[in-house]
Amino acid sequence: MGDHHLLQLPLITTTSTTSSTTGNDKDCDINTTLSVSPYGIIIRLVSVFFIALISIWANYEASKGFEITVINDTADTPAGRRFNLLFVSNDKITRIVLTTSEFAENILYPTESYAKKPITRVTVKLVGRNLTHPVVINSITEEDFELQINPSLMEERNVDKAIVSAVQRGMARIWIWNGVYGAPDRALIDGIEEYISIFAEFSGRPLSHSGNSATVELPGSDSMCWKDKNPVAVANFLNYCEGKKSGFIGRLNQAMRDNWNERMVDDALGMPAQQLCSSYHFSFAVVNSLSSSLSHVS
Repeated sequence: MGDHHLLQLPLITTTSTTSSTTGNDKDCDINTTLSVSPYGIIIRLVSVFFIALISIWANYEASKGFEITVINDTADTPAGRRFNLLFVSNDKITRIVLTTSEFAENILYPTESYAKKPITRVTVKLVGRNLTHPVVINSITEEDFELQINPSLMEERNVDKAIVSAVQRGMARIWIWNGVYGAPDRALIDGIEEYISIFAEFSGRPLSHSGNSATVELPGSDSMCWKDKNPVAVANFLNYCEGKKSGFIGRLNQAMRDNWNERMVDDALGMPAQQLCSSYHFSFAVVNSLSSSLSHVS
């Protein structure tokens, strides 16, 4: 930031005296030091404090990377008043946006060499009508996005969790590359969004790659797992791929940046995705078979 140069300037100035006589230099230094008033010291300390405060604020603004705007379209309703009280008055919604954004970025852009999707502004808007989803993304421009929050979330018992979950889902969707000349399959984008959302619910801990059909939703096809219409099923498959090939999600997101084609799934995996999809289905078939055998034995 341009303000950082302030830290290179002297924070406390020194005073000096000149004399036409050749007095004792040490005595002059002592007298000069004693002549500094407590008021002057206070002024200097306050100056140092404000310079440090400006620096901290500059670093904070730089870390955001994009402007955050909050709009409450239901300010006169109980939902709107609760939103203002719990999330706007204390700037909590801004912190939620920053935290969830960082979480999504760390998954989609695990290294600095990955080109990030340009984002200049994110608007969080509590809309005045009920939506079919907790959050809906509205693209104002290619770099300006709006998170439309469903006001019904304010009625949730755990309203904090509901808002964080909605914003996390929205920020995940915003950071996913969706192609410039050819958009990837909607099912794949939905699956990546779901993967990040589920991963966040587990507090960033690796998800289990094992289980059974009662707890894990499998894609309907054993050859095109990433095209399933069920986002949870696609997310489970992507999680399986990430376990086999670490960094797969980030590489796949980079591949979705420009000219999209389905071979990019293979390239991100380093192997045919169809092959891994088949092994994914087979692994759960084995687990289910063993579970069934053990249940009969017991």
